[in-house]
Amino acid sequence: MAPRHLNAFQGSKVRLAAPCPEDCMRLARFTDSYDYLRNLDTDIAVPLTPDETGSSAVRRDNGFEFALRTLEDNRFIGFTALYRIEWNNRSARLAIGIGDDKDRGKGYGSDALALIIRYGFHELNLNRIALEVIEYNEAARHAYLKAGFREEGRQRSAVLRDGTHYDLISMSILAEEWAAQTKLPLAFQSTHHQGHQQTENSLNSRLLAAEESSLSDSDAKVTTDDAPLQPRIGVGAVILNERNEVLLVWRNRQPEQYTWSIPGGKVDPYESLETAVIREIKEEVDLEIAIEGLLCTAETIRPEQEEHWISVLYFTRVIRGIARNLEEGGAIGEIGWFPLNDLPSPLARFTVPGLQAVMQLYSKD
Repeated sequence: MAPRHLNAFQGSKVRLAAPCPEDCMRLARFTDSYDYLRNLDTDIAVPLTPDETGSSAVRRDNGFEFALRTLEDNRFIGFTALYRIEWNNRSARLAIGIGDDKDRGKGYGSDALALIIRYGFHELNLNRIALEVIEYNEAARHAYLKAGFREEGRQRSAVLRDGTHYDLISMSILAEEWAAQTKLPLAFQSTHHQGHQQTENSLNSRLLAAEESSLSDSDAKVTTDDAPLQPRIGVGAVILNERNEVLLVWRNRQPEQYTWSIPGGKVDPYESLETAVIREIKEEVDLEIAIEGLLCTAETIRPEQEEHWISVLYFTRVIRGIARNLEEGGAIGEIGWFPLNDLPSPLARFTVPGLQAVMQLYSKD
């Protein structure tokens, strides 16, 4: 699809709409929720009147605000905004809020996030979009990471809630990072991109030199900015239903883009492997799982993509939930249950050892 045919206001689940007076009334009702306010920002939690909400404050802050409406029934479910725009620096800050608990965990937030980021980079021609999230708001932080944001740093003990101090995490996404992830074009290249390209060219040269000189791994350590390239750790879960069908997801993004894989993802810093796989399955397919045992490990090495993943794969069972795609329109295109003797293709590399291990378990029975 040509970029000019993309609808900048409509995603797969929600659309960006102009705020109206009725929306301000609804926003004001959202602020009656203490949890909503505590996750929205670091300010004092206090209910607001309709006049205190809405786009006027955003416009005073040199920004753009949109109401979020569902495509299915045109319900108002929240807002998103780009504000504090510095046109000279081509940077802005992002805010997003889904008001009711019943509208969370359904993919609305991820869809809205993808829309507002695209609006910022394509319509406003921004180069950088930033935000802050309180460290206890894990759901939001993981949603931002999945959208392509990177953690830049932490303001230590910046937020005091109920007698406990929490860090405020600074995150951002650059236009070139978003373009690489979505495969959508940009009309410019930043100096950051040019520097990255120079580093990449230098890295490739050093890789070639190391290969030609036949140095061993212990002798040749390729670095970027003096930091060694290191393997990344991922987790995955083999989930079977009562018909012994395995749950697979279609990957829209790297790594393993355009393949069928078992659900899973990367392990965050200071997170255990088992915690990571339970979290990833909940975030991707809305299932609560219990780990039955360790199946195997899988290694994916793709020098052409500068990728080296070590994946730890688990055999699991479902405790609660019905599988549904929470990443629709984003990282996951679709999900499905498949018989072990009739699997789709292509399969992700790290998925194959896990499925082979499960088949061996069943053959022993």
